[in-house]
Amino acid sequence: MIEVTHYDLRRLVTHTGISADKLIKLFSPSDFKDDDDDWIRLSYGKRKIGLRKKPDETCIFLSENRHCTAYEARPMSCRVFPVDIVLDEGNKIIDFEMSDVVRDKFIRCKHYIGKSVPYRTFMRKAIQSQTETAAYWKKIKQWNDKPETGGKNDFLNFLGIKTPKLSD
Repeated sequence: MIEVTHYDLRRLVTHTGISADKLIKLFSPSDFKDDDDDWIRLSYGKRKIGLRKKPDETCIFLSENRHCTAYEARPMSCRVFPVDIVLDEGNKIIDFEMSDVVRDKFIRCKHYIGKSVPYRTFMRKAIQSQTETAAYWKKIKQWNDKPETGGKNDFLNFLGIKTPKLSD
């Protein structure tokens, strides 16, 4: 699963013209091996938001020739791929590991095969990723602390991402 933040969704909606509710899938705890704390509490249970996949389980933005069709607006996790890093408050690396996608030998996107990224470029992306993820977790906490719950579109609207109105 490629988790996305509200920043990722805004970039993708603007770039693709596809509404956020069509870009994402809600994943339940049963979809994961470990149970961490960054769950969104919805009226029908806790969930995580990730990019929807094609029926063959590949990314919805992966073209037939394995190029990313949303490259300019891709999620931050894709921008720092193939590693996951955690930075401290001073932007020093405190954890560095290979992405789940690499560990699971599931590399499919041509944009990352054999490409190197300059250290400064990578660190700029890593800092942006960390900043956006921290802001997203803060939003999740604010949502989860609310006395009332709602569904997917309520949460997306809470994030400031407009969703189409459903007719009654």
